[in-house]
Amino acid sequence: MLPGVRLPGVSDLRRSRLQARIESTAPGRALISLFAVSTVFTVLVVNMPDSELKDHLLVPFAPVLRATGLDQNWGVFSDVRSVSVFVEGRVQAADGSTTVIPIPSRSGIAALSDYRWQKYEEQVRLDDNRGLWGPYANWLVDRARARGLDPVRVSLVRRFADTLPPGPGPERAPYTEFTFFELPVTAPR
Repeated sequence: MLPGVRLPGVSDLRRSRLQARIESTAPGRALISLFAVSTVFTVLVVNMPDSELKDHLLVPFAPVLRATGLDQNWGVFSDVRSVSVFVEGRVQAADGSTTVIPIPSRSGIAALSDYRWQKYEEQVRLDDNRGLWGPYANWLVDRARARGLDPVRVSLVRRFADTLPPGPGPERAPYTEFTFFELPVTAPR
């Protein structure tokens, strides 16, 4: 026997006989055609824009949708972003210098290992997540001290710009900045 070659088994023969019997009768062919037409109809309806009509048409097909997995929609994809937003920490040292520390990120395949930072950036920039600001600022203080700096203040800054339409010209409008959190730093104990 050749490697990778599979001979039909008994269950394959039974299945092919059953299929042949169904396909050989008029009611069987009608059943297969009905299934194909209803599947195509269901796919068309599930891709309609949300409306009352769509809701009513899908009621009888809900079990088929769930059983086949055809109930997936475009809602799993996020909207196209119209604004680019970044968060960066600015650490002011005792000597008056300021060090800018962006949220860690890399490009290409290496970005996958830093993806958690991108998700953190999406959360830390939101006003609803004020509880993240202090701990993140303290983390920046620890990083600055590890680099040999003597931090006296940490600021968290949102940088944002409108994304422009595709075509010639810049990708986005000029950035605007907003300091949304400041932490005075006390001397280490």
